[in-house]
Amino acid sequence: GAMLPAVREVLAVCAQQRLVVHTGHASADEALVLIAAAREAGCDRIVVTHAQFDVVGMTTAHMKKAAALGGRMELCALGMLTGPDSPLEFMRHSARVELAETAACIRAVGARHFVLGTDLGQTGNPTPVDGLQMFVAALMAHGISAAEIQTMGREVPGSLLMG
Repeated sequence: GAMLPAVREVLAVCAQQRLVVHTGHASADEALVLIAAAREAGCDRIVVTHAQFDVVGMTTAHMKKAAALGGRMELCALGMLTGPDSPLEFMRHSARVELAETAACIRAVGARHFVLGTDLGQTGNPTPVDGLQMFVAALMAHGISAAEIQTMGREVPGSLLMG
């Protein structure tokens, strides 16, 4: 329930080195605490790792709070391949991230608060390049514009990398 001193030490190094801080598999509430602590430490580039996956479980309300704190949420193509009917057995235990839900989050929070990723690379899944193409096409089929895709796929990642 409390931020460990070691985490604050790591965040101080991240701020000094101007690194991108990722929240990893922290829960939604833990990620919000991490974002706030990172901002206090002087970090200005913070990403909630695969925000929609069940291990993190961010709701739209969480995402709005994270965005208000200066965090960006990673959206991953892998989410559309998980669930009970996944062709890969090891991915059947995770809930599928519905594309309509992803599109609704983008509309509610704003594309400038998201970064597109894949979390792919596993044997039996599409390649990261193919997966990203599938993800983009599916998002556009759900009403996400080409400009929003460019924001999430180019502008936001560019600002994270270049500061």
